[in-house]
Amino acid sequence: MSSSLAITSTIQKVAFTTTDPAKIEQLCAEELSVPLRLIGRSEGSYFSLSHTDVGRFSIAVVTTAGLSAELRTRDQAPPPESVLFVTGERGLLTYAVEAAGVREQVGPGESVCITSNARASRVDWTGPESRARGVRIDLALLRDVAAATTGVRNLLFTGTRPVSEAADRHWQETVDHVARTLAGGSGVPVSPLVVGESARFLAAVALATFPNTTMEAVHREGDPPRDLPITAETVRDAICFIEEHADQDLTVGDIAAAAGVTPRAIQLAFRRHLDTTPMAYLRRVRLARVHEELDLAGPHDGVTVTAVASKWGFSGSSRFTSHYREAYGESPGQTLAS
Repeated sequence: MSSSLAITSTIQKVAFTTTDPAKIEQLCAEELSVPLRLIGRSEGSYFSLSHTDVGRFSIAVVTTAGLSAELRTRDQAPPPESVLFVTGERGLLTYAVEAAGVREQVGPGESVCITSNARASRVDWTGPESRARGVRIDLALLRDVAAATTGVRNLLFTGTRPVSEAADRHWQETVDHVARTLAGGSGVPVSPLVVGESARFLAAVALATFPNTTMEAVHREGDPPRDLPITAETVRDAICFIEEHADQDLTVGDIAAAAGVTPRAIQLAFRRHLDTTPMAYLRRVRLARVHEELDLAGPHDGVTVTAVASKWGFSGSSRFTSHYREAYGESPGQTLAS
């Protein structure tokens, strides 16, 4: 068996490969909090897992052959308050929850949403070196993003399959992007701001991909919340809070609370008075902080674009560079070198 464990900031990474059934059960239970019991294995079977956990969501890639397993929650612990999204990459994965009447088969390039909290379920992998990727997102995070963006508080997922093939592709591309972001690079640790932005981005795309009650709700942008005023003063309070706390992992809920209104009200207020959203304004402020630090850096200060961008919540992607160039007429590297 080979295994490794790495923890960087709020990111925990676990990887192992083994053919020992007892080790598979032990490591899944102890390292991943996923107790399972193998109920079938063939000659040459093995289990390999790479798992990245940041607290409010995690991404795992499982590669295996010739195994069937029964997943169980611990007897004294309630089922986790999370939603699992599985995408097949090779072979065929069958996930069954008898108590809930759920049975899903996931082939290569297909995704499925699993919300059941049943106590026992079964997983079968078919095909040589079957591989699947699982993304687990806290239900609380999904609810926060749903409430902030649509006003829907009673979030329920109403279907298991993506609303369209295009939506499924976008979901898979998003997971790829977030996984690359969490992997880091250039020797620069992934900052808490980047982790927070990645979590909310992943949750928002999940809500746009898999059927849920936010899609069924009808919102009229012209109708303000009845119980709360929408004024320029509300926006000013929110802007002051953003300017003073831009280095913190802020949510729409945090900004709304500082302004004394609901998340839905602050969204509408920013739309009406600034033609933007609170989070877009926050990103604009953070981009300005990046520009300021790069502009003030000396040639021998050891400052890098990647480090400064990560500090302010940007993953250093081409999208960041494009936004920076659009705002300041040059690339981040040009600002640093000037």
